[in-house]
Amino acid sequence: MNTFGRTAVALTGAALVAVAGSGAANAQSETQWCTGGDLVISAHRMNKPSANATAHWMRFAPAEGASCKIGGSLSNVRFLDAGGRDMNIPLAGGQTGHYVEVPVGGIHEAAVYVGSQIQGPTVTPAYMLFNLPGQGSLGDLVLVAWPSSIGTIVRVGDVMEPVG
Repeated sequence: MNTFGRTAVALTGAALVAVAGSGAANAQSETQWCTGGDLVISAHRMNKPSANATAHWMRFAPAEGASCKIGGSLSNVRFLDAGGRDMNIPLAGGQTGHYVEVPVGGIHEAAVYVGSQIQGPTVTPAYMLFNLPGQGSLGDLVLVAWPSSIGTIVRVGDVMEPVG
């Protein structure tokens, strides 16, 4: 093969690599929406903001090798006792209406903050049951162990990037 032929083959190969590379970049920019299998979800107690309040945060970490995005609010939130029965704890908002989509993958996580006012007795749920946000429909139904007591009126915030 002459020099012209080798140069043409090299240029063609370089063009194919460039086209393949741009396809990979487009695939990365179109990150999938998180499902229950993409996430490791856990609830954690935070320092009490006051004697009359509780604070918790939900950690949405990526499952091994997962990369996705999540945004919006949890739906159908219910607190369950150890036997799996609904404790009928009322929700009193908490959503800010500030919608963001949070990337989850590698070192990136998402969070939901849960607070309650203590205006009487506290209750100690064993679990929190909810639907993840979906795209145009409800997301997966998720059951998460709950770490400590709460007041009997609860506020559940929107999905956001963890604070701090």
